[in-house]
Amino acid sequence: MDAVEFLLLRYSDVHRFMVEELLTGPSHAQVKSRPQPTINPIAWLLWHTARIEDVGVNRLLADRPQVLDDGWMERLAVSRRDVGTGMTGAEVDDLSARIDVDGLRGYWTAVTQRTLTVIETLRAGDLDAPVDAARVQRVAAGEGAVAPAAAWLGEFWASGRSRAWVLAQVALLHPYGHWFDARVTKGLWGFPSP
Repeated sequence: MDAVEFLLLRYSDVHRFMVEELLTGPSHAQVKSRPQPTINPIAWLLWHTARIEDVGVNRLLADRPQVLDDGWMERLAVSRRDVGTGMTGAEVDDLSARIDVDGLRGYWTAVTQRTLTVIETLRAGDLDAPVDAARVQRVAAGEGAVAPAAAWLGEFWASGRSRAWVLAQVALLHPYGHWFDARVTKGLWGFPSP
């Protein structure tokens, strides 16, 4: 098994069940709000995770348009183009209250499908190449993928990362970490993990 095959195996495991597990049980009101003041809503965690993956895979790795630009801002009922890093608590609450949960489920599915399409075109040798730092900065600042309050994120992504690092980080490690955050949120609403 090569690195791309391994990534596809793990990616499918994480993305196949993540949204359905997290959105099954809690009401839309619970999905969109905080069970405690310092805990992020499930809706925000899923939106943020999908945004990071959309930008990372499509703009940074493959240099192609984001899924978001296929009319998803309207379907999500969200006006932000950035990935959400650096948002204030009030901004997180506002976005979460406005987001369309069915639109979020659809966006997640569309990002997942596009990521699979990109991964399936890669070969293990493609993963060693560095991601172009100038493109990362252009996407982060010029295209508004990273809010000014989180400028450090663009610098972090642009610091000589390989395509393998970007792909593993944005499509596997980042979603996996926020899946656990969202499971905590769901548990605090009274829905224990299976």
